[in-house]
Amino acid sequence: MTSRIIIGLMSGTSVDGIDAAIVEIRGRAPRLSARLLHHHQANWPLRLRRRLLAAMGNAPSSAAEICELNFLTARSFAAAVQSALQHARIAPHRVTAVASHGQTICHLPPQPGRTTGSTLQLGDVSVIAALTGIQTIGNFRSADMAVGGHGAPLVPWTDAILLRDTRKTRAIQNIGGIANVTYLPPGRGFSDVLAFDTGPGNMAIDALISIATGGSRHCDTNGRIARHGRVDERLFTRLKAHRYFSQQPPKSTGREVFGAAFVENLLTRAAGKRICDLAATLTALTAWSIADAYHRFLPRVPDEVIIGGGGLHNPELMRYLTADLAKLGCRTLIPMDQLKIANKAREAMAFALLGAAALDGVPANLPQVTGAAQLMLLGVVAQGTG
Repeated sequence: MTSRIIIGLMSGTSVDGIDAAIVEIRGRAPRLSARLLHHHQANWPLRLRRRLLAAMGNAPSSAAEICELNFLTARSFAAAVQSALQHARIAPHRVTAVASHGQTICHLPPQPGRTTGSTLQLGDVSVIAALTGIQTIGNFRSADMAVGGHGAPLVPWTDAILLRDTRKTRAIQNIGGIANVTYLPPGRGFSDVLAFDTGPGNMAIDALISIATGGSRHCDTNGRIARHGRVDERLFTRLKAHRYFSQQPPKSTGREVFGAAFVENLLTRAAGKRICDLAATLTALTAWSIADAYHRFLPRVPDEVIIGGGGLHNPELMRYLTADLAKLGCRTLIPMDQLKIANKAREAMAFALLGAAALDGVPANLPQVTGAAQLMLLGVVAQGTG
């Protein structure tokens, strides 16, 4: 059986670090197995992180700014690859490819009044390939969006390979900046896999804390602020009426819907309310939106919910989510790490597998998930110099 080493790179909407997963992949897509050899998280240069977050915000960015950020982002990705290899003591010539998600700064899925979707991930693959000497695959979302898809979520293809059970129905719930679910009924294959973004994950909570503290804090660490607050029921009811929650899948969302502008509008409407109460309300909203999406859109309540992403480490969020899912009859929540897939490395691992699919010439989008008109080969390849 063929064996390849592919490095998956991931940086999410929170821009809180670059995850590099060095993965040994055996087989040919879609019959793949994966073993994590090493996970490395690199910090973003502070000034670059601020510039990326600013480019994602409401203030206009110049073409020159986006142009420069594209190359600076690629250089940071390349540095993360080099650092990961050094820590793992793996020589670059042993690596078949780097597979980079890129840094999303804008994602505009198709919707009524905007039938053509678009997306932009920074971090030019040719720059990464030139600096590392390793062929690099990127721009995974564009081909799916070109044929009417949302370009997201893409990880469900790998979830079906790595996490599907032959007897139990599983929901793989990621809670990153945005929360998304993959529904895996018992069995094999891809045709009956469902997935979509359920709504905000940590993004709205993070934005609230950042705005309220003038940028001195970026998140509600361990849910401490929310723990001292109470859910504002009237505000909670208004937030639950957001049109995204009732929108039928396929669907995806991002910072454009649940980022800083969403929170600034909330603060305007909730003037005078305590920040801890607002944090509790947004934490409850994230949990409710996940359970509500299961109730509305999944064919049945899953036997198990596998939880991953940074939200797993927020005890208040997990407390709300456990209670909301229990109301649906789902009482088995399992941290991702218990399945021997490192939570922090999961999405970077997923892009390593998507990179393998690209090299094997195998489509890895799921049209029933993204809304694309057809199966598509994802990613473009830039040749390395090694």
